[in-house]
Amino acid sequence: MTTTHTGHVRIGRLHGVGARRRPTPCTTPQNPLARAYAQRLLEVLTGKRPQEQLLAFATEDVYDRVRTLRALGCLRSGALQRVFDSAPREDALEVTALYQVSGRTETLAFRLECRALRRSQNATWRFTALESRW
Repeated sequence: MTTTHTGHVRIGRLHGVGARRRPTPCTTPQNPLARAYAQRLLEVLTGKRPQEQLLAFATEDVYDRVRTLRALGCLRSGALQRVFDSAPREDALEVTALYQVSGRTETLAFRLECRALRRSQNATWRFTALESRW
């Protein structure tokens, strides 16, 4: 930081002077919950698990989307490669999962929220949104 002859403060970064800060890489280990749900979703989409296993873990919209993707046969086989997650709130997790399918990398993005679907249920992590390229 430097001061001009009029007393105004200059910030070196804005004026091309001084070192720029580089972002530090994330060192937090991947959330095991995100990976477990990504694996569960992949297994349902590829037919290794029955779709009904998602009933307790998905909203109606997500369940319908999974039904559509299964009917289209988008994923017949696949292997979970990488999972990225972020937590916009304490009770929410946004996840992007990379899958290897027939030599290609495909992605699915989903949101998990810790909540009950009905008043009679305990709060648990549930799929509340699902996006895919298919």
